Amino acid sequence: MGYAQVLRDIRDVRAETQEQLGRLLGWSAPVVSRFEAASERPDTTTHGRYCALAPTSELRERISEAYGQLTRVTQPKAPAARLSNEEWQARALEGSGLYELLEKRYPGYPTLKLLGDESSPLPVWAEVAPREQWSDTEAGLGDLSVSVPMPQVREWNTGEEYDPRARADFRRHLEDWDRQVREIQAGRRAHLDKWNQLTYDLDRIERTDRGLKMHCKMGTYFHSLATSESLADEAMEVYSAWPDYTPEEGWPKLERRFWLHGRVADPVIDGGHRSSAIGVSTLTVVRVRRTGFDGYKMFISPRSIRVATSRRRYHVIPSGMFQPFIADESEGSMRSQFSVYGTVLREFVEELYGVEELETGDGRIDPDAIYHRREAKLLTGMLESGAARLLYTGIAVNLLALRPEICTLLVIDDPDWFESESGEIRFCGEYLRQSERTDLLPDQRWVQLVELEGNNLQPESGWRSLLRPGTLVAPGWAGTVLGLRVAREVIG
Repeated sequence: MGYAQVLRDIRDVRAETQEQLGRLLGWSAPVVSRFEAASERPDTTTHGRYCALAPTSELRERISEAYGQLTRVTQPKAPAARLSNEEWQARALEGSGLYELLEKRYPGYPTLKLLGDESSPLPVWAEVAPREQWSDTEAGLGDLSVSVPMPQVREWNTGEEYDPRARADFRRHLEDWDRQVREIQAGRRAHLDKWNQLTYDLDRIERTDRGLKMHCKMGTYFHSLATSESLADEAMEVYSAWPDYTPEEGWPKLERRFWLHGRVADPVIDGGHRSSAIGVSTLTVVRVRRTGFDGYKMFISPRSIRVATSRRRYHVIPSGMFQPFIADESEGSMRSQFSVYGTVLREFVEELYGVEELETGDGRIDPDAIYHRREAKLLTGMLESGAARLLYTGIAVNLLALRPEICTLLVIDDPDWFESESGEIRFCGEYLRQSERTDLLPDQRWVQLVELEGNNLQPESGWRSLLRPGTLVAPGWAGTVLGLRVAREVIG
């Protein structure tokens, strides 16, 4: 009853009806009434939203204390809330407060606009590569610092100072990894959804007279989740509850970002005091020649609910982490695998052909083994003959997680590739399958190919009307914008 009283007090101070508060929580007014009468206990997600919606620090302390005093029970799976986590976070991504904060804190890095619409910003900064670099996929890479010993996938300390609060997140990811291993051993799970592995991380971005150069260091995926993605989680928690917060209201609540800014003058281009794992996003544009259509289409699809971040949001294919495939930790091996081209090739085979073993390693000890696969030979053959082109299009930075993305464009000009390979293409488990349409957001569609219209190669108008900041992976869409900008120049 003490916990229920705090819930009533939160609604009273907010001066909202049960129906109004329910719309924010994702529940109907009768369900909110049962929460406040202590006849039903909110699930963990709903409790978190109540904490975020509490308008005063006194109420946040009371609800946390009251929740901690509740008798621990194994709760049955709660019925689906009206608002999924993605819909809840869309309140922040489509509100004004978040972008006012980003503009004030990162004035030199303007946010990308959705299809040029000034009213639809995305929380990402992007810069197209100079034309003379397009043909060189490695042009954006600078130096790689390979420290010895390497970061360890099960050890928190790496020799660099991180926000101490992130350590608990790191341990939580390890525990989840171990739980999945136990479930596999018990026969209750077929494969891992999350595990730790070495990554190439941002050291610093340098502006040169030949474009941006990204200098790199070594990190791990779980360190990046704990120290970089947690910055995005923190911002989403605050601005999902209060989408219209001014920068002055929101900034004091972003404690982890405040900690980082106190140590790094420009965290957009300086990867200090965190593990900022680099991503690689590739816009794939293919020539399709069918009855009634002869033109280009692009791959895009919602991400699976299995992945750790940006679930159910549209992303380009292929996309993935910039990391060594064979993590033997030797300096020579780390440098030999430091390749955007190799990463795109591996992700292309893994994600477009559903080769799941490439996700975790297929048992081979040779990192070049990927080049001997049929699918890889087919693509490399087209690249060598000119039937396909792989181009470097620029660098983007997710301003929420402060993680960079290397953007590339794969243009397959030969229509025979799609005609002969379309029957073999099946997206890997990182993307929603057609049979999982129930996991889509309410206004989404399950998509494979989107027609590009006219000489401007704009996504078809009927599909374009469904795009919103809350349904997109912002760095992936940066890859789309940069990729289409280059595609308009290189496609005759």
